Amino acid sequence: MTRKIVTAHQPNYLPWIGYFHKIHVSDVFVVLDDVEYSSGSWINRNKIKTPDGWSWLSVPVGDTSVPINEVEIAGNGDWREEHWKSFQQNYANANEFESLASFLEETYDREWTSLDALNVHLLEGICDRVGIEYSFVYSSELDTESTGAERLAELCDQVDADVYLSGMGADGYMQHESFKEIGVAVEYQDFEHPTYRQRFDGFEPYMSFVDAVMNVGPKKAIALLDSL
Repeated sequence: MTRKIVTAHQPNYLPWIGYFHKIHVSDVFVVLDDVEYSSGSWINRNKIKTPDGWSWLSVPVGDTSVPINEVEIAGNGDWREEHWKSFQQNYANANEFESLASFLEETYDREWTSLDALNVHLLEGICDRVGIEYSFVYSSELDTESTGAERLAELCDQVDADVYLSGMGADGYMQHESFKEIGVAVEYQDFEHPTYRQRFDGFEPYMSFVDAVMNVGPKKAIALLDSL
């Protein structure tokens, strides 16, 4: 019997491999675009590998007291040139740089005002080029009244989920009773970070998924996701 697996997450910036694994194994990925922005999170930043270890790529933002889909990108656009140059400097000699290069160059050549729009564009573009099938639904377009874990259960109910796939770190706040009442099973992502060939010495886990794609290519990146 086929089970409809649903997961949900804020639209993060160039997220790590575990984020794309959740997209890959889910039938529906709910983009939590209307939840509170969390400062110091991964919504506007992520890591790439450099000769000196890892380095942040951060998108400057304005007022963060609003929901994620209302957060505007700040600054004069210099961040776009800096991020693209960072990819060129650190990945141009990677074996599969070209698999994402033109897409990233086009993305950073565009002007962006909405952080949410930028992040979703990157998520969809990377999935398309790697071959990850996805179905995104936006929480702002669903009719819910609750908050927190109870709202997650409502969202699952609205998209006819059989299973809600949660990250391991969410075990402390998940309200299993809310899911049980609507007949949705809660399962947790059983994730062990894979290793793969990277540029520069040593292996740095928890980099943006772009690191894996540019180093091993789309086919092997999918194989990494399948192995988890």
